[in-house]
Amino acid sequence: MPNDAIESEREQMAADAGFITEAEGASTASVSTAESTRSARAVVLFRLIEGPVSPEAIGSDTPISAGRAHRALTELHKRDLVELLVPEEASDGPIFGVTARGEKAAFHIEQQKA
Repeated sequence: MPNDAIESEREQMAADAGFITEAEGASTASVSTAESTRSARAVVLFRLIEGPVSPEAIGSDTPISAGRAHRALTELHKRDLVELLVPEEASDGPIFGVTARGEKAAFHIEQQKA
């Protein structure tokens, strides 16, 4: 049974990593700069690894716009890869952070590069 749980977790990490790195549709089109090999979701997730941030800050810190960052955050949030730390209604706007599941997926992506 413990091996089944480990295998299931690996499969989940691989599925999440695939979702993060796939580039389809306007919200996840590949970024065309130094980040050219990463989808918008990947750019957003790896920015969140550095610490919690708003979509606007992602837009100014990365080569993707705040709007694309917000769409990517929404998609990542639906899969429990990021979490909303400060609600949309707050004076500073929404602040997102990465979840443990998101960190595992990011780790998996980095391992695939090696």
